[in-house]
Amino acid sequence: MAAIYEYTGVVEKVMPVQTFSSGFMKRDLVLTDDVGQEGRWPNHIAFTFKKEATALLENVREGQRAKVRFAIDGREWTNPQGQVKYFTDLTGLKLEVLAADGQAAASSATAAAVPPPPPAPPAMDVGELDDMPF
Repeated sequence: MAAIYEYTGVVEKVMPVQTFSSGFMKRDLVLTDDVGQEGRWPNHIAFTFKKEATALLENVREGQRAKVRFAIDGREWTNPQGQVKYFTDLTGLKLEVLAADGQAAASSATAAAVPPPPPAPPAMDVGELDDMPF
């Protein structure tokens, strides 16, 4: 079983849902650390919510404090030229919107009914390669 971690920060960005031709959906949430806000180089951490868990981000707004429970997932991918690349995802499993004092706000969301994603992603067809960020 994969280890579960937590991270607390300020919501910087809630990205739109991405749906791929295979039907796979994902949505990213970017949190910025709120420790030492006077720092010149804040950490911007992106968490990926997959499949049904994308709905957990529906009522999350920029500027809110939030705590994300996540797992670290990694995978290997070989491009058509035979080059192997490795990817690491921080897969969001649960989200709590926090009040300014760090306590859970009235509404919190969980993906308890959503099992952790499988370790290997579905096979991609060549048409999806154009969607890759590199």
